[in-house]
This record gives sequence, C-alpha cells and structure tokens, in this order.
Amino acid sequence: MERKIIQISDIHFGEKTFSHDLKYNILKQMESENPDLIVVSGDLTTHGYLQEYEDALTFLDELKTITSTYTIPGNHDARNVGLIHFEKLIGHRKFVHVDKNGGLAIIGLDSSEPDINDGQIGVDQLDWVKTQLDRIPSDLCKIVTFHHHLLPIPQTGRERNILLDSGDLLRVFSDYGVDFVLNGHKHVPNVWMIEKMVTLNSGTATTRKLRGNTQASYNQLLINEDKIIVNLVNSQSGYKKEMANYSVKVDGSEYLICSYCHNSLHSV
Repeated sequence: MERKIIQISDIHFGEKTFSHDLKYNILKQMESENPDLIVVSGDLTTHGYLQEYEDALTFLDELKTITSTYTIPGNHDARNVGLIHFEKLIGHRKFVHVDKNGGLAIIGLDSSEPDINDGQIGVDQLDWVKTQLDRIPSDLCKIVTFHHHLLPIPQTGRERNILLDSGDLLRVFSDYGVDFVLNGHKHVPNVWMIEKMVTLNSGTATTRKLRGNTQASYNQLLINEDKIIVNLVNSQSGYKKEMANYSVKVDGSEYLICSYCHNSLHSV
C-alpha cells in the first residue's frame, strides 16, 4: 500500500509577495493528487495578525475538504501575540494522530518563540513527545513535524535558527525510531538522511520570498513497502522533480534505509 503525504510550509498570508494564483494552483493540484495526508509545517501568517489568520483558516478549510490536514505554528505565527489566534482559529499548537489502518502516526510540535526567529522545543514538550512516541505501536511509520529546521540547510546563510535544543531532540528521535521529520522555515527545500531518519524541509509554497534559484514549491512524500520517494513540486506548474529515492529493506523488526539522499535540489 502506497501512502502519499504532502508537506506545505511558509504560506505567509499578509506577505507582500504572497500569490493568490499560487494558492489556487495548490488547491487544484491537491484535488488532482488526492493525498492521504497534508502537513502544514508553520508560518501560515507574516505578522500573526487576526486578518492573516482568518485568510489562513479559509485556505486550511479548503484543504480539509480534500483530505486530512494537520498544522503547527511557525515563528511568524507567534508574532504580535498571534498564537492566541492560532489556538482559537486553527487548533492546538501540538498534537498526536495515530492511524493504525493507514499504518502511520504523526506528532506535531510547536517550536516557535514569541517575536523572535529562533526556536526550541523545550523540556516540557520533550517529555511530552517521549510519552507520545512510547505509546505508538512499533510497526507504525512515525512522523514528527515542527517549523524550525532540525539540521543545517545548504545555501541559507548563517545558521542562526536551528533549534536551540536540536541535539536533545535528535537523541529522542533516534531512541524512539522516528522515521520522518518535516520542517520549514528557511524557504529552501532540502532532504537529509541521518540515523535511518529522513529529515525533509519544505520551501515557501505561495510567496516569491525566495533564495537564489529556488521557486515556490512544496514536497510530496511517497511511502510504500520497498521504496521512499521525495518529490519537489513546483507550486506554479505542478512539475515534480525527484529530491531523494530510498530503497527500503526489512530485516526482522529492523527498518533499514539503504541509499543516501541526493542532497539539496533547489530548482524545479
């Protein structure tokens, strides 16, 4: 059974380069793709203002008519006391969803800090995520999402915004066998493999706030019994470019990923 997961990030309603055309393109592409799950990895807004959140809510509601959609906040969403609006309009800032029939579990965390770009998970959330991971059956695919990147991203300048407690989080993920980590934040798509775990960063899906030769994009993750494919999807055209292709082998209860990613592919 193949599972198709779409990761969208850094939508930024209220940004001066926000494109309604790109937003409509994504909705049409989602209807065509019919994914099993959509993950929105933060920065729905630009300034955390109520009007931006109301526009984001309309967009998320449209995505939810297509398939299950899960969202966590980013650093821009925490500006100007914006997390009040997130909790009122969007939902909980952290969550856990277990789908035994679909064979996966997804955990969302809030890495944002009010009015600064830096992020951290913090001791309380670390304890919480360990408790949740401990409850998830070992045969399920484990996905964790939060906004700030867990690992450095090439071609993004000085690495000031890695999680302050990324080392502690990496240890937890390694100990509990997390399979996928989905992040956003830097507007540059990238994929790394570390300790049998795929860490996937999404670009900005609906703005022209782009670095270098990057284009507005989102990620498509395909998981089946013998292969994992990560595609970079152009928000304008829908064109897909392979970012990584992993061969999966199962040896008893051990989950082995046998090839390495193609590293960062910045254009679509």
